[in-house]
Amino acid sequence: MISQNTFKSDNAYVNRVSNININLMNILDEKINFILNHRATNHPFLINYAQSGLDKEESKVLYLETLHYFKYLPFYVCNISTLTRDEMVLRSIVFNASDELGKTKSHSEMYQEFLLDKNLSSKEIDDYKCLPSTQALNDGIYNLYNTPPLQKALGALFADETMSASMVSKFNEGLIKEGLTEKQRKFWILHIHVEVGHSNAIFNIVEKHLQTEEDQKKFMEGIEQYLHLMEMFWDGVSSKINNSKMVKHESI
Repeated sequence: MISQNTFKSDNAYVNRVSNININLMNILDEKINFILNHRATNHPFLINYAQSGLDKEESKVLYLETLHYFKYLPFYVCNISTLTRDEMVLRSIVFNASDELGKTKSHSEMYQEFLLDKNLSSKEIDDYKCLPSTQALNDGIYNLYNTPPLQKALGALFADETMSASMVSKFNEGLIKEGLTEKQRKFWILHIHVEVGHSNAIFNIVEKHLQTEEDQKKFMEGIEQYLHLMEMFWDGVSSKINNSKMVKHESI
């Protein structure tokens, strides 16, 4: 289970720096707690999925919608580097994005392999049209990462990486319920650790950009706006799958 202590662990993929101002450390810990307890992170649909899984067709919808949420994120993240001339921010952004690209195979390619391993055809993957709420999530993330102020963009990215650590752990649990092997779940197992590290990478470089209450307010705005977009994403996926269940039930 992902908790606030997960990010503090000495075994994290990226460790936190120890020389951060104690007051700011407490503020960031409060933000992590806020993110982990938000409905976007603990959406009823996502919790139910972790506990019960989905049938084949429902799972197909979930993972195709998630593909449309995931596939351009590294490009969007890189946009943040255009908002600053701080090399530490640039280094953190490059680290997170290059991780997504991998040394020999990108995470996007790994996700495609995961979908094929779930018996989706290339045509199903290519032809799938995502929900308007998923497109709104994409557009919203793009705007958050491409628009000043920097503090707001960093807040959104901090929410993104922190929320994702918890989210992918729930995906992994749901896939266990669906009967997938550890090998078939490698994409998700990998990301449980990677997203914690990516969150810590942002934690480590934000101090100089959060010196005033106004800076911290902008950072929080980014967090809240990102989580709102995610909440709408889950509402859309949940509605589509629940409506298909109703149609299926009525046809029996």
